[in-house]
Amino acid sequence: MRPAITFTQESWKTLQSLAEAAYPFEGCGLLLGPFAADKVATRIVTLKNVLRDEGRGRFDFSFSPQEFMAAQLAADKENLDIVGIFHTHPDHPPRPSKTDESQPMLSGWLNVIASVHGGKFKEAKAWWREDDQSAFAETPLSTSSI
Repeated sequence: MRPAITFTQESWKTLQSLAEAAYPFEGCGLLLGPFAADKVATRIVTLKNVLRDEGRGRFDFSFSPQEFMAAQLAADKENLDIVGIFHTHPDHPPRPSKTDESQPMLSGWLNVIASVHGGKFKEAKAWWREDDQSAFAETPLSTSSI
């Protein structure tokens, strides 16, 4: 079963602003929320796209496992769960790319891809795949009225 994700109004605005700030590179980070069956993003934590240190990162991203673990431990201390991962697609649609499909680390996580065109947030979509042998399938994404 594919999970759905809901953003609070504040976290939705944060996603848009972080996506625009990363442009023209891909930005990435974690979506945090309460431990619950329903995935609700209440907070967003950016992670450094380490490919930028290599002169890359325009059309791909990678974050350090150490930074991911540090963010996960900090979230645990606040009783927050990692409800998903986000990354941006500069000047491309918000659907998994061939590069995304080749990343085993994106399996088993709700993936939100935010499309940014010319530095302005355009739209975001959520994707899910059970394992790295499966194709990504779009899953519901909504914003709460709270």
